Amino acid sequence: MGTLPFPLLSDWFKKTTKEYNVFNEKGEVAKRSVFVITKQGVITYKNTEFKAGKKEDYEAVFIELAKL
Repeated sequence: MGTLPFPLLSDWFKKTTKEYNVFNEKGEVAKRSVFVITKQGVITYKNTEFKAGKKEDYEAVFIELAKL
């Protein structure tokens, strides 16, 4: 897979998903979501309805990442 020039989050204990309001209480899982956060901690992009099969959702993330 290679390396990425930025960290990814895995939230095993669901702490962050609850803090970011993307926890699905019904299914007890996180909603598929993407957040772009600067090194200063500023959220510059969020999509809490991210669709893995939707090309436009990926393109929007890459556009935002290119701004960093």
